[in-house]
Amino acid sequence: MRHPAYRLRKYEAKIDPDVIRARFAAHKATMVEQEEAIFGELVLIESKAKVVCEAYGIPSISIPAYLNYARQCWKFFKKFSQLTRTYEVQYWWTHWVARGLNGTILAQIAALCGVTITGYEVGDRMD
Repeated sequence: MRHPAYRLRKYEAKIDPDVIRARFAAHKATMVEQEEAIFGELVLIESKAKVVCEAYGIPSISIPAYLNYARQCWKFFKKFSQLTRTYEVQYWWTHWVARGLNGTILAQIAALCGVTITGYEVGDRMD
């Protein structure tokens, strides 16, 4: 086991501003490229979710909550395999329904990320 003083010196060296600056400078182009791709995908999902909300006549003050659910579904789509993704999306579906959002609309939004909410028939998926 390493001595606490050694660990502390290593930690101090790691958080040195010059070291951090050099790491960010070396990876900046790649980091921006990755974020650009991610933001493009996220904006596409948000746009489709907003179309669903507008089709159901959701008041504009409520749309951000539906977009939050769409972002959560997208995050689970990118992060988990099918079974875990389905459980997470359904868990958050119940969470948002308990907060007063329309379950049918949430099911439509979940379908954008390939998850079917049990008991809700969704027409055309907007892939």
